[in-house]
Amino acid sequence: MSTWMQAAPWMRAAGRGPLRAAANVGKVGAAVAAVATASALAGCTATVSPAPLPPPSAGSAIMDWTIDGTRDPAECQATGASTFNVTLFTSTGATAGQWRQDCTAFATTIDGLFPDTYTGRANLLDPGSNPRTTAVSLAPFDVIGGTTVTVPMDFPINSFL
Repeated sequence: MSTWMQAAPWMRAAGRGPLRAAANVGKVGAAVAAVATASALAGCTATVSPAPLPPPSAGSAIMDWTIDGTRDPAECQATGASTFNVTLFTSTGATAGQWRQDCTAFATTIDGLFPDTYTGRANLLDPGSNPRTTAVSLAPFDVIGGTTVTVPMDFPINSFL
């Protein structure tokens, strides 16, 4: 055997040769690598959170108006009001949106409102989108997901400009 392949005297005494020593070093290295990997993984943590909740289901509000207590389309024509106009506000005061409907409909459904307490202002407009009435302030109303709330209002004759 060449010198570099000879086993050390203590290896020969234990019945181990150079190839067995190399195999043992390989096993020891693998064991050290396994312990190091396990130690590294033990320091890692994973956080599992529940899936996010779906957004709340939207509700609807029916704006239901009258002119001086009636639902007579002739009142729209007689007063020069062609369009119902409403702006809604959320509980934080943010504008939820503005909607318009033909005056003679006397009702319009607003879909897609998220659960909240809303307020608003409504008026009637002429064909040029100029106000025909002073603004009516809507009392606070609650929208609940999956339901429809009716919001009644009246434009008394003294509200016309």
